[in-house]
Amino acid sequence: MDWTAVLEGSLSFFLVVTALALAFLLMKMGGTFSRLNIFLKRLDEEVIPLLSKLQVTLDEVNSQLGKLDDMMGTLVGVTDRVDHTTRTISSAIASPAKKVAGLSAGVSEAITSLVNQRGRHQ
Repeated sequence: MDWTAVLEGSLSFFLVVTALALAFLLMKMGGTFSRLNIFLKRLDEEVIPLLSKLQVTLDEVNSQLGKLDDMMGTLVGVTDRVDHTTRTISSAIASPAKKVAGLSAGVSEAITSLVNQRGRHQ
């Protein structure tokens, strides 16, 4: 037996074992890729409709926020009008009230002064 034949036999055995190992690994990887493909298909079937529903929900939320913004603008306008009306009424009432208070104080002082002068003359 020659060493070349032994080396060729060993090399052949090693190549056969390597080929079987690679075939086994490729079959396992094929199964893994098959499961990954099924997972991605399910993910596609479930996530796309979910994202579509999410988009519809966000559109509705944006619509409601737009309506809320309109309502807040209206509320600010009403508040400004109420404030203006209150200031107008307050100034309309305050000025005559001050005049009436001044007049009543003057009349009260005049009456007090007259009463005091009559009390001194008697």
